[in-house]
Amino acid sequence: MLDVRTVPGKHMKKQNTSTTNALSRDQREICSTYQPLLPYCPIQEQPIDEELQVIVKLLAEKFRPLYIYCFGDYAESSRKVGCFIDGVAHHHHRYYLLMVIEGAGRIEHIVQDYASSHFQQGAITILVHGKDTLAEAVRSNNRFFITVINKGKLLYSHDPMIKSFQVPDYIPTRAADKAQKHYHRSITLATGFLESAQECLRNEKSHLSMFMLHQVVEQCCIGMIRIHLGYKSDIHHLYRLLYLCESFSPAISGLLLSNDQEQKRLFDLLAISYSAARYQDNFVVCQADAEKLYHRVAAFLKFADELCLDQIERMALASATENKINPLIFDGK
Repeated sequence: MLDVRTVPGKHMKKQNTSTTNALSRDQREICSTYQPLLPYCPIQEQPIDEELQVIVKLLAEKFRPLYIYCFGDYAESSRKVGCFIDGVAHHHHRYYLLMVIEGAGRIEHIVQDYASSHFQQGAITILVHGKDTLAEAVRSNNRFFITVINKGKLLYSHDPMIKSFQVPDYIPTRAADKAQKHYHRSITLATGFLESAQECLRNEKSHLSMFMLHQVVEQCCIGMIRIHLGYKSDIHHLYRLLYLCESFSPAISGLLLSNDQEQKRLFDLLAISYSAARYQDNFVVCQADAEKLYHRVAAFLKFADELCLDQIERMALASATENKINPLIFDGK
């Protein structure tokens, strides 16, 4: 693999020595070259909402991270006024955060539960990784981590002197080839699980069918996340997976989950089946519920398939453009 740091004229901009000298040791471990942050991404230009400042402060005090980034901020507002109704205003935020910690311990579920319980004004999806993972990802030309560092909004730094920094740009040369492999694996698994779910339905084993349908949705989400974000997810929680998918396709969860109470009941049944079907003797699913979910999950698989293929096509075009600009072969991820 070509080390981008050895080709300064082609893969990185001129080093800013004043910024580098001010960096702490762990930041230098992430990457040897930093640049002043350029305001080219809209999320960087947005002021930090007061409600987000509060939860970031709580997270920093509770978990003592090195950094907290925001890589998505989606807001929905609605207002109803009329002569014969009481005025109604609704505002909902969904934030996507990346927390970087000192060690390698997996505390993501703890952090997510804490954030969800302390943030009532909307919703937060948070990913947590150690600084060594981040450093290796940057060296490996990982699209997700490089993009978040360079284009996300740095909400918190353990060193108050450091407001922002950048790493070498992501190089998309072989990204489409990598994405195609991830797509093939995820879609093959998802399709196999769907066929197994159908076979379980034929044999009237509804609880096993539900478990297989859970695997279909999980594999679809994992594949979409890997292809669209460049992030390798090991999350099993379907709510979290769907919400993470909304960071690149905001309406996707509506295919399985909406404000309709019946859909929510069915999705809750699907979500708990991952463990309940294996460990709970009293886990019972009626045939009608399993059949309804089978058709919805089958439609979800079809949608995921089309979404992934569209993204791979866009990545192939970006790779072709990059190859024309820079003919060097780079092992993009």
